Amino acid sequence: MTAKGTALRGVQAGRVEQSPGTASRGHFPEFGDERTMLKQRLPVRFMLVCSVAALVTGPVGAAKDDGATGGMTKAERAYLLSELKSSETALLTSITGLTQAQWTFKPSPDAWSVQECAEHLILAEDLIFDEARKTLGTPAVARLPNATSEGDRQIVAQMEDRSKKAKAPKVIQPAGKFPTPESAAQEFKLRRDKTSAYVKTTNDPLRVHVGDGPSGATADVYQFLLELAAHSARHTSQIREVKAATGYPSS
Repeated sequence: MTAKGTALRGVQAGRVEQSPGTASRGHFPEFGDERTMLKQRLPVRFMLVCSVAALVTGPVGAAKDDGATGGMTKAERAYLLSELKSSETALLTSITGLTQAQWTFKPSPDAWSVQECAEHLILAEDLIFDEARKTLGTPAVARLPNATSEGDRQIVAQMEDRSKKAKAPKVIQPAGKFPTPESAAQEFKLRRDKTSAYVKTTNDPLRVHVGDGPSGATADVYQFLLELAAHSARHTSQIREVKAATGYPSS
């Protein structure tokens, strides 16, 4: 298993981070309208039929309900986008306006600072998204039994649960790359914007390609991305714990 593969299995509830107290290519369809202009040659009635069909189906590459072919349903897409946005907002809000002392404060020598939590999330965003794309290159399988609304929400809840903690894999451990909250916020937003843009537009069959997900359990690509969002929420909770720790600077 590659270093990335090993690390991905460690990004889970119970194997994600130090506690505060202590495979092939993915498919990105090119977007474009391949319909030709035949108005000059077609009978009027046929033109009207084609026009109605175009309004219903939309341009080639547009986001749509692909549940029947292994892609996301409209409801699944909406839920994933909501999780991505809410976790992004929560993280960026939690690090906005921090002083340098607050940014680097560590509750204990072996605990992460807010700075380190943010860097870990930036590194993990790249890792999980890249592994999700690679998993799209695996053979398609039947939809997983837990690929349901209830199952998806359970996966999110399990990732956000911080009752189990452990050391993060080395490849996504922080190393002081982002000296200020502003620099970290910018880098995180760049990555999350890419993830969100993909989810908004893709018609890839995310629900029928599976692998070892961020939690270590078998997951489809849609669930990979749900765990990516939940992982951000998990560490935003950790940031709140750091802020609540004894000795956290008031300014």
